[in-house]
Amino acid sequence: MVFYRKYRPQKISELDSTKVRETLTAVLSNREIPHAFLFTGPKGLGKTSTARIIAKVVNCLHGSQPQAENRKSKNNDNFEPDNTCEQCVSITNGTNIDVLEIDGASNRGIDEIRDLRERVKLAPSSAKKKVYIIDEVHMLTTEAFNALLKTIEEPPPHVMFIFCTTEPHKVPATIISRCFHIEFSRATDEEIVHSLERIVVGEKIEIESKDKTEILSNIAKSADGGFRDASKILEEIVLMSDGKKITKEKIEKVYKNFNIGTYLTFFLLRLKENKIKAALDIVTEVTETGIDMKFFIGELLESFHAQLLKVMGVLDKKTFEGFSLEQIKDLINLFTQAYQETKYSVIPQLPLEMAIITWGEMQKENNKNPQSLATSQISKIPGKPNMESLAKHQQSLKVKSVLYPEKEEKKVIPTPTHKQNDISSAPDENTALMENLIYKVKPYNHSVAGILRGCKVKEVKGVEIVFETPYKFHKERLEESKTCEIIAKAVKEITGKSLKVTVQLKK
Repeated sequence: MVFYRKYRPQKISELDSTKVRETLTAVLSNREIPHAFLFTGPKGLGKTSTARIIAKVVNCLHGSQPQAENRKSKNNDNFEPDNTCEQCVSITNGTNIDVLEIDGASNRGIDEIRDLRERVKLAPSSAKKKVYIIDEVHMLTTEAFNALLKTIEEPPPHVMFIFCTTEPHKVPATIISRCFHIEFSRATDEEIVHSLERIVVGEKIEIESKDKTEILSNIAKSADGGFRDASKILEEIVLMSDGKKITKEKIEKVYKNFNIGTYLTFFLLRLKENKIKAALDIVTEVTETGIDMKFFIGELLESFHAQLLKVMGVLDKKTFEGFSLEQIKDLINLFTQAYQETKYSVIPQLPLEMAIITWGEMQKENNKNPQSLATSQISKIPGKPNMESLAKHQQSLKVKSVLYPEKEEKKVIPTPTHKQNDISSAPDENTALMENLIYKVKPYNHSVAGILRGCKVKEVKGVEIVFETPYKFHKERLEESKTCEIIAKAVKEITGKSLKVTVQLKK
């Protein structure tokens, strides 16, 4: 028997989800137990297994049954099923005729629900309560839900309903309001490790002691918050080891993603040091190792998400450090775009490589334009100078140099003969225009602003502004209709003219 079936929890106390365990302990300890439950949450978290445990709680002959009949006090601490009586054993084996598991996907019509309503009226054959466990209940039709409403609201005393679903938003509010709702959240790594340790002990699996914690933690991370997926991964590893002791090295040969932590650390260090070639080398190595590129980028985004929350004071745990808030935001935008484009890329690693190159260009641009001003300029700023006022003043000077070049006191470029807001193709003026454009675009879209840092304004002629970029990837992105609208709007704010955006590849 596969691990996830063999090691299903059989008692409330064996549930690995702390939140669910504590909630059900409080509910089942009370004198009155709800007649309808709704379990919601992602797959593989034990919703159906928990439903079976509740069926045993209300029907156990030696555990909860006597206490249920003689509950004098408000609370009952001895509600756990004994798992040895006839009722418990038959429910565990799936042979109890009074505990019915119904697949909502294949019994979703009004006719099936009408039949269920008629059968609900019949008394149980041998159990105290008839328990209807309806899995994937969101698959029922609207008519079927409506037919079930009255029965759920006032069922016979010998009936209990337990609904399970992965898509609670599809369950009508009228149904939810009649049920005791328990949400199964994605399991934490600690909860999954606790679940895996039960299997390791039960199966007497040999794992290298020095690697055990790291191996189980990596399995938990790869399971994406699901107990069932974690047990399946462990089972595959056991089968691949062929009865031999499991070590970190053996796992990494089969599961490339397990070695991803080392690559992530070195990659982040190279980005922090702005060593673009070294970062690209790591991507090449990751690709050659066989690690899924979407998975790698996803792990990067998780790392930056944690860093973002840490910087904002929301998260209080150890994360990679060294990036400013603005840098984290820019990197999240770049890697999110790379993640989305990986799906359609002929070369899986190319979107990530382009994101890295763009990041390097952004850093070069930032180094060229430090946020500082000459003493004479600072003295002209009204009020107490600070970083924000300095930046705003510097920006206003750049805008003036573009719009009104003839008014600059020490202008080395001859005053143009055309109108003031008719931008010429002079290199210095185009550079100033580009700087202001990036400043204007950034609040709308960090990613587009990052791409513009790797481009330049080639010329402004008539009603057209021509950008030049050495990268086809950047050209395609800038030519998107939404991106063109953002750029055109920013250009109009700076120049006062509506210019058509054109992008050319640098020859």
